[in-house]
Amino acid sequence: MRTMKKAREASPVAHKIAKDIFTIPNLISVTGAALAIHGSEKIDTAEGLTECAVGRLADVLDGKVARMTGQTSNTGAALDATTDKIVMAKILYEMNKKELAPKYVLGTVALLNSINAVATGIANLRSDEKAETRPTKSGKVGLAMETAALVAYAAAELADKRTDSPKPAKLLRELGAGAFAASLPFAAHATYAYIKRAINGGAEKEKPRQIADVNRSLGSIAMLRCLSGHS
Repeated sequence: MRTMKKAREASPVAHKIAKDIFTIPNLISVTGAALAIHGSEKIDTAEGLTECAVGRLADVLDGKVARMTGQTSNTGAALDATTDKIVMAKILYEMNKKELAPKYVLGTVALLNSINAVATGIANLRSDEKAETRPTKSGKVGLAMETAALVAYAAAELADKRTDSPKPAKLLRELGAGAFAASLPFAAHATYAYIKRAINGGAEKEKPRQIADVNRSLGSIAMLRCLSGHS
């Protein structure tokens, strides 16, 4: 009788876990991650680069689908955050091995993502609520720009192989450098927020003023790049 009672009590919990795991957004997250990881192994080809780009695009869509279908959950957020870090690590490894981007770009992205992952893990261990796996808004923007930068650098190498003119590759590298520079204030702000979570053991929402500060920093960088380009 006691065993049956425990089974009945555990059943709703197991049902909730299964309901949170087997969702359309999670399927999109896993499929996109698998596609990006597979493509990263041949990211110096058009096919591989396309797979990476489509895979990372799926990462943008999973959150939107989750909100549209009402399937948001901490489990889904944790899965999304975990796949993001795995995919980024794989892409950075392959691009470093194939020498597709400057070392300082790859190193900076790797360092910031590593700090974020460790800080998030610590915050989860210290918190009663597992909301810390949800990325900050600045983290999402920073990651998107980092991804755009890496794709641009990889595309530049491909352009070098496929065209006689150096202009397309040069333009793509400039776009990559610009996206990387633009990602820095967002990525730095996100890292600060994740470290603060780890110290405090709890998640804090980004304040409008903090986001405005990030936007002002981004505007300053863009202005400096324009001035340097005209000098």
